[in-house]
Amino acid sequence: MIKIKYINMKRTNRILVILCMMALTGMLKAQDVKINNNMVIEVDGTMRMDNDATVWDDIMVFPDATSKGGSKAPVWGGAPTSTAFKKNGSSQGVFLWMFSSSTEQELYFTVQIPHSYKVGSTLYPHVHWTTAVGTPTGTNVVWGLEYSVVAMGGSFPNTTILTANNIVPIIGTPSGIGQHLITPLGTILGTNLGISTILVCRLYRAVDNASDTFGNEIGLLGFDIHYEKDTQGSRNEYIK
Repeated sequence: MIKIKYINMKRTNRILVILCMMALTGMLKAQDVKINNNMVIEVDGTMRMDNDATVWDDIMVFPDATSKGGSKAPVWGGAPTSTAFKKNGSSQGVFLWMFSSSTEQELYFTVQIPHSYKVGSTLYPHVHWTTAVGTPTGTNVVWGLEYSVVAMGGSFPNTTILTANNIVPIIGTPSGIGQHLITPLGTILGTNLGISTILVCRLYRAVDNASDTFGNEIGLLGFDIHYEKDTQGSRNEYIK
């Protein structure tokens, strides 16, 4: 008799758990659920990160995905340009796009903003680069980014140009040949921008700028844009 009561009680508890889960599921479908001040589960199940919960990611442009076009192309090589950037003894080695210290050279590419983008937030473009011969003293290599940007359905405006010669503080003063260096190129305001926004870009070394005083070639490692994300993707295919 005691055994039967135990089984019935156990079954009752399971039913109560199921009923609670059903009630909770109904509540989740009825409204957004705020986990804390920084995270929300929306009505459709989308997880949204607010305030301090937003995270950063890269929109990456690799040098081999760019176009040289028909104008002032950099040279494929190392230093000097007829050799590899780095090699292992007599191996073929590895190569980079090398930008002259005396002639403005450039690459072209387009960028699409991902669906995880926090709509309206600022974009932070920057360039990764290195020196092959000689060590730059301070911040004396100037990079330039020329771009036109517009959201879906808009018309591309005339270009905007950003130039910079500073190195990210975490690196400090450049200290060696072949060092991995990063130059931030300012900001691109996110006003009126959304998912699938397109940027049409030209990246170049601004050798005519008075601040560009490094007298040797530099190699392009990559270009990317830091962007803020508040969801894993978009709720709809073309609208966030």
